[in-house]
Amino acid sequence: MLKVSAPAKLILSGEHSVVYGHPALAAAVDKRLMAYCVDKKVKITSEIPIGVGMGSSAAFAVATSAIKIGEMNLEKISELAYKMEKKRHGAPSGVDNTICTYGGFLWYRKECENFKTFRTIMPKKKFPRIYLLNTGKPQETTKEMVKYVADGYLNRKSYFDAVFRRMEKVTRQFLEFLVGNANSEFGALIAENELLLEQLGVVSDSTKQIIRKIEKSGGFAKISGAGGRKDKSGIVLIYHKDLEKLLAFAKKDSLDLFSVRMGEEGVRVEK
Repeated sequence: MLKVSAPAKLILSGEHSVVYGHPALAAAVDKRLMAYCVDKKVKITSEIPIGVGMGSSAAFAVATSAIKIGEMNLEKISELAYKMEKKRHGAPSGVDNTICTYGGFLWYRKECENFKTFRTIMPKKKFPRIYLLNTGKPQETTKEMVKYVADGYLNRKSYFDAVFRRMEKVTRQFLEFLVGNANSEFGALIAENELLLEQLGVVSDSTKQIIRKIEKSGGFAKISGAGGRKDKSGIVLIYHKDLEKLLAFAKKDSLDLFSVRMGEEGVRVEK
């Protein structure tokens, strides 16, 4: 195996709560990291933005694990990548390495450290067109943001448990939307998910201002990933029914806006 690639990811719902045994819904997107094996040195090229919540480290761990294992054994690849992610991030849920390995849309739950359950999902309806806005790399690392929530959980367990339970309800509504069993308003789910993330304290003031402007223009937006508190919070996922308004807003404020396809293939061998 000389060349493999792994996709970027987005969390649709369940950031942070997934670390505490609640489900998350994730999707692989069409930006990829390539790992080349040349004379026993692994070289990397990537089109995934680094440190903004799109799983660049997980894609790296998955691609390099595939090269190290030497075969497309997805279970082994994901397990090795998870070990690498633990060294980097401390106490990750495992959802990032799993979605980057298996691809598509994924329902994921960490029951305990040594037992995780997940299932790939085949959407029964066309997924709404999504745009991403890069607010920039947060000053905090993912590890620091996970610890921030962990510290808050220790001090205000009942409060955080209540937010996590509400987030699980939203995650389940996202699932119902995907499989076509409910008529939930997609934009409303995004807005509620963002509100819950703000209640966890993982969204910076500057990012909140951007999201409020998007909402004022008729759109819906949420961070996707660990977030950031001081300044910038990484990638913001946007759904807007009026594309012209969204593009005008991004142009006016010189924002980095781009579209992605969701539900893309997981780790694979490249020709």
